[in-house]
Amino acid sequence: MVRAVKGVMVECDPAVKQIIKDLDTQHHFIIEDLDETHLFIDASKIEMVQERLEEILEED
Repeated sequence: MVRAVKGVMVECDPAVKQIIKDLDTQHHFIIEDLDETHLFIDASKIEMVQERLEEILEED
């Protein structure tokens, strides 16, 4: 059976990608880790990812 998932391809540098992967351990939104600068993320979670990423980057 074929299963389709609506997602968003995200391009970022490796440092930001690692932050996103760390967030994924809690929220489970990464569908596929494509390569060193691309992730395929669940479309329904993209807004939450953006908000959390902004919060983390503002802390530094």
